[in-house]
Amino acid sequence: MFLKNAWYVAGWDTEIHADTLLARRLLGEDLVLFRGENGLFVALEDRCCHRLAPLSKGQREGNNVRCMYHGLVFDGSGRCVEVPGQDRIPERLCVRSYPVVERDHLIWVWMGRPELATPDTIHDTHWHDCPGWQAERGGYIHYESNVQLIADNLLDFSHLGFVHNRSIGTRKQGNVRPDVDFADESVAVRFTTLDSPPPPFVRELSTLPESVDRFNYYVWHIRGNYFVQDSVVAPVGGGYDSTDPTTVKLHTFIALTPRDEHTTHYFWSTAHNEFCSSAQELTSKLTVQVARAFQEDREIIEAQQRSINAAPDAPMGAIAADGTLLRVRRMLDVMLGREAQESPASAVQPGVPA
Repeated sequence: MFLKNAWYVAGWDTEIHADTLLARRLLGEDLVLFRGENGLFVALEDRCCHRLAPLSKGQREGNNVRCMYHGLVFDGSGRCVEVPGQDRIPERLCVRSYPVVERDHLIWVWMGRPELATPDTIHDTHWHDCPGWQAERGGYIHYESNVQLIADNLLDFSHLGFVHNRSIGTRKQGNVRPDVDFADESVAVRFTTLDSPPPPFVRELSTLPESVDRFNYYVWHIRGNYFVQDSVVAPVGGGYDSTDPTTVKLHTFIALTPRDEHTTHYFWSTAHNEFCSSAQELTSKLTVQVARAFQEDREIIEAQQRSINAAPDAPMGAIAADGTLLRVRRMLDVMLGREAQESPASAVQPGVPA
């Protein structure tokens, strides 16, 4: 159902502080995350191996976590290091641990075979702290939807002119055909809309004229469900690299982490350049506009999911705009099949620390 051998975003670093124990379900597995006294994050199976009480109902002690049902203590590797009233601790008293890395204000967790977890494959999300760019971190949406429907939406630019015609889209975009380049595990899509009206949020927040050129370039990484987009709205003729001070440039990342088959965690942020604007609190207002557009997506996708649930055998017709998302689905199927063949059944078992 899900690619396990991948880094997934489990949360923002601001969600975990001091003695916080964060319970989070990822890919159908229950985890507890916390920051140890040494400053490092820990991710463990959220289920004490004694009587299966959630460790997230326990308490952090130094770099360890104590189950507050019978007091067992587990270290960051998942090994039990204390049993009240008992000197000898059997090796079988352990919980699974997951490789975890804090980077770019995000908590990344590896859900598959731990020996394959190399931090250098974590996606670059450094734009939160780039000089000359502003961003509000912490974007999150809970989706009552299967992750693949959200991925389909991100790969289908033609919906902008309809779902988002009052926020970030214009009707002209529904007729634009993209340039698409496929790699082994990703796809790059380029949309160019020339000499067209600016989207509503640009009218509200910028000083751009009533006719602009729009450039939307994005990459979808299948492994880890990571989406990154560069958007430029420039005066006509200015081009993607426009240096006009009125040009609006946005960099958006979205990380989709399946909660389970039916629900999804949606982490995001949008950074913007310092374009000419008379708006006060520009970054906050732009973030609100982007969040509004994402809410428009959520409403239609969750409605789509409810419709599918009501008629799971109803067929879906295909149109030309579906070409990219359908090919990506086939690529995902190949990757899932390859992972199933390469992963021994004993590679990762609950109750065995990584």
